[in-house]
Amino acid sequence: LNATLNALEKELAPDGFLRLHQSYLANMKHIEGIRRYKALMDNGIELDIPKARYREVEQAFIAYKGEI
Repeated sequence: LNATLNALEKELAPDGFLRLHQSYLANMKHIEGIRRYKALMDNGIELDIPKARYREVEQAFIAYKGEI
């Protein structure tokens, strides 16, 4: 499954999908904000972001929001 998720990550990255965690991708247009190692989704769900990945996720989200 991990190899499949890696492949999906590469395929979907141009469409605004971001790897938040080893186990999941999220569509950045549905992320309302990033804070305290969590992505706050527009449906109320909070997704954990590991400390090792947090800075990369935060920078990608800021860059994405700047494009809108």
